[in-house]
Amino acid sequence: MSYIDLFWVFLKIGWLTLGGGYVMIPLFMEEFVKKRKWVTQDEFLETLTLAQLFPGPIALNFAVAIGYRLKRLKGALVSATAVILPSFVSILVIAIFFLRFEENKFVQGLFYGLRPAIAGLMVFSIYEILSKYKFTYIKIIIAILFTLVLILFKLNPVYIIILALIGSILWVYTGH
Repeated sequence: MSYIDLFWVFLKIGWLTLGGGYVMIPLFMEEFVKKRKWVTQDEFLETLTLAQLFPGPIALNFAVAIGYRLKRLKGALVSATAVILPSFVSILVIAIFFLRFEENKFVQGLFYGLRPAIAGLMVFSIYEILSKYKFTYIKIIIAILFTLVLILFKLNPVYIIILALIGSILWVYTGH
């Protein structure tokens, strides 16, 4: 795998997806795990989990993490540049033209119509991830417990992430 291959994959996915980073995840999985076999399923899920732990857009975090895993620092820089470039150009073009057309009924209808499509893509992304994930009873119990804590106590998710990170580190270092 060359830097150009890595750049091309992130650039292609960045141009072809609407709706944010979570919509990109099934495409990343298709390219990195199934088509190109650059990482295994487990490595992909580990990298995705790591990317979700840090603040910021998931697509950028994932690009940096997988780029670093595959080609170290230069791979992280190449991947980050490639995944940012399509969004930057798209937002720039929209910003230039949107002010002229924001009151246009066609543009308003377009944005209104895109919402359910993007929501569907996000649901599909979650389904793709969960269908590949190896569940155990303890993982299911932890997920249900944290979900209940978030719903019932309206706790900030950051505390759950920090708690999960500490629990994961302790789990690994105690030999499980």
